[in-house]
Amino acid sequence: MKFKPEIPDSPLSAALLEPDYAQAKNMGKIHLGEQCLYFRKFSGTSYLPYGQIVRAWLRQEEVKARMCCATANFDQFFVVMACADGQERRGQVIDKETGQRCLDHIAAKNPDVKLGYVKPTE
Repeated sequence: MKFKPEIPDSPLSAALLEPDYAQAKNMGKIHLGEQCLYFRKFSGTSYLPYGQIVRAWLRQEEVKARMCCATANFDQFFVVMACADGQERRGQVIDKETGQRCLDHIAAKNPDVKLGYVKPTE
């Protein structure tokens, strides 16, 4: 499998990534390994080392669908990460509890990460 780094200046060897990805836990579009967090994409798999994550939080997005007789609400959950390169990255998770498990795993792998959203000051 070909792995692409989310932050280009942090490449890791395939010898390290292959076994880490093989045992990674599937949380939706995010996979949690021991060394890195993996994003499954149409074009392949990208990875983000936990040490590159500065802040992480859970985002809930509401999606309303109009049906023939009613309106249905489908909430989607995303783990959002502010990274060392100044960019935000996000990956969809199955539900809120899965998202919280992702945040707990990130905090365990990188004790310096700050959890929770902070509104930007303008």
